Amino acid sequence: MALHMAHSISISVLVLVVIVMSDMTNAGVQGPIEGYNSLDELLTTTQSVGQAALFQPTTPTAAYTHPKWMEPYFDPSTPRNVTALMGKSAYLSCRVRNLANKTVSWIRHRDIHILTVGSYTYTSDQRFQATHHQDTDDWTLQIKWAQKRDAGMYECQISTQPVRSYFVRLNVVVPTATILGGPDLHVDKGSTINLTCTVKFSPEPPAYIFWYHHEEVINYDSSRGGVSVITEKGDVTTSFLLIQNADLADSGKYSCAPSNADVASVRVHVLNVRAIISGEHPEAMQTGSSGCQYNWLTIVLLLGLVLCYSQQCSATAAALPSSPGQPSTSESAANESAVTARKRCPAVAICRQATVHVRAKRSCHR
Repeated sequence: MALHMAHSISISVLVLVVIVMSDMTNAGVQGPIEGYNSLDELLTTTQSVGQAALFQPTTPTAAYTHPKWMEPYFDPSTPRNVTALMGKSAYLSCRVRNLANKTVSWIRHRDIHILTVGSYTYTSDQRFQATHHQDTDDWTLQIKWAQKRDAGMYECQISTQPVRSYFVRLNVVVPTATILGGPDLHVDKGSTINLTCTVKFSPEPPAYIFWYHHEEVINYDSSRGGVSVITEKGDVTTSFLLIQNADLADSGKYSCAPSNADVASVRVHVLNVRAIISGEHPEAMQTGSSGCQYNWLTIVLLLGLVLCYSQQCSATAAALPSSPGQPSTSESAANESAVTARKRCPAVAICRQATVHVRAKRSCHR
C-alpha cells in the first residue's frame, strides 16, 4: 500500500513538471502564437500592421536632438537702430530667449573686435561694459562717453552651432543750435525783434534754452517790459525771443544756449530809419523775414542817387546858355558836360535801378 501511494505521488509530480515545461516553452503566452511554426510565418500572416511591428527587430536609438522651440533666439522687438548724444552713455540692447547654457557676446564690426563675452569685458577700453538683466533676458552693451568714432554696426552673438547674430547700428549725434537769419539782423527802431533759435539732431528735447544779450541772461520780467519767449519742443525744438518796441539800446549780440548743444549767436542792429529817410513808414523792417524791407544797401543806394543827380544837375545848369536862340557851341558844351558828369559818377545806372526798387517798395507798403 505504501509503495502504491508513493508511485501515485511520483506520477503526479511528473505530470506537473510537464505542464510547467509546456508553459515555459510558450513563454507563458497562450493563444494564437501556438499555431505558428516560425516568426516569419507569424509576420506574413498577421493582419494588423501594428501587431507585426511589435515583433520587428528594433534599430539602435538615434542621437537626441534639441527641439527647435527650446533653442535660443532673439526677441525681434529689440531696437536695431540706437541714437546717442556725443559725450553721453549709449546703450545697445540684445534680448535673448531660452539662452540655457549658451553665452552672449558683443562684437564691434569696425575692427571685428570682441568687446564682451557674457559679463566679462575683453577690451582695454573701459568705456565698454556688458550688463545682464535676468528678469528681461537683456544683455545690454553700455558705451560710456560716446564719441563720433563709436558710431557703426555692433553684433550681438549667441554661442550656438552655427552662431546666431543680431545686428544693432549706433548713431552718435551732436545737437546743433542755429539762429535763423544770422549772422546779422537789421531791425527798424520801434518794431519788434523776433529771433528764432532751432535745435536739431537731438534724440530728446533740451531741458532748457537760455537767451543772452551781451553775455548776460535776458530777464523776461525786467522793468523794460515787452520781452517774451515761446518754446516749442519736438524732433526739432524751436525757441522764439520777442522784444517789442525795439530801441537803439537793444542792439548787440544775442545768444541762444540750449542745455544739450553749443551756443548760437547773432548780432542785431536797430536802425533809426526815419531819421535817415524822411517820409518813409516807420514799421519794422527785419532782414531775413518776408515782406517789404529796408536795409543798409537801400539807404546807400538812395544817398548815391541824391549825390549823383545833384552833380548832374549842377553840371547841366552851369552849361546852359544865357539867352534863348539856336543851339550854340555853349549848348553842345553843356551836353558834353552832362555826359562827363555821368562818367564821373559810375553809380548812376545803379541809382536808376535803386529808384525803381524803392518805388516798388513804396507801392508794397501802400
